[in-house]
Amino acid sequence: MASFKSLLVSSIFVGERLRPIDEDFAQALAANMAEVGLLKPITVRATPAANGGKTPWTLVAGGHRHRGAEINKWEEIEALVVEAGPIDAQLMEVSENIYSNTLTKLDRAVFVLKFREMWEEKHGKIEKGRYSSKKGNDCPFTPPGKELSERLQERLGFGSRTYKYVTAIGQKLHPTLRQALRGTDAENDQKLLLKLASFPEAKQAGIAAGLKIEPDVRKVMAIGKPAAPPVDIQATLLKKLTAAWDEADEQTRYEFLVHAGIDPLDISGTALGDMMDEARREAVAA
Repeated sequence: MASFKSLLVSSIFVGERLRPIDEDFAQALAANMAEVGLLKPITVRATPAANGGKTPWTLVAGGHRHRGAEINKWEEIEALVVEAGPIDAQLMEVSENIYSNTLTKLDRAVFVLKFREMWEEKHGKIEKGRYSSKKGNDCPFTPPGKELSERLQERLGFGSRTYKYVTAIGQKLHPTLRQALRGTDAENDQKLLLKLASFPEAKQAGIAAGLKIEPDVRKVMAIGKPAAPPVDIQATLLKKLTAAWDEADEQTRYEFLVHAGIDPLDISGTALGDMMDEARREAVAA
């Protein structure tokens, strides 16, 4: 059973969230809530003994809405009160957020992985080709008989390759680095997240430490790499010039010499060819 109640904002325990509160987003949401009100209630569960009874409700879903209410200094907020234990509550939190368009690529990977972990804890280990379930296959998303990965792919609207990438990020990206990436451009760069997830744990820890000093992930990744050898621009230009000379016809060569201030009549074709051959050998040797 679920019921709607108006609860004191201060009576709701938030706790640690899978998706940390983005203060900028919360500020923007608070402004919208102040103008049009709360369009969707938060979700809570009863926890009478929490915090010595001072916060008899625990937030299930709606962290940014709750924070928006705090910013607006609302005394009360509308809430949907559900009957749920800790695991069911986390499943609800994940379920609401996993289909949100506001999730970054990093958040999406975390939520998909967490959903699988919570689902297995509640229903039993997922084995390829079938379910091994403690309480029966009652996942509410689609009819029985499909792998959980297929269910999530259908619900999230992406293919098997994307699902593979998402789970790789969730499983292999170290929590320390995951936290360090919050607020950086890498948070929404799936290609970069996959690269970071492929690194050994020690290297990921080093990058996480480097991000405390330099917020640009790519600059941190470049630290310790051997510098590229300096490019001899003139040698490169000479190679291009001699290659162009070889491809040019007589008229083009004539015009080039005139442009260079050389009278083509003062230079024999053989002498000129010798000059260009010498220049080409020097370019190759460089």
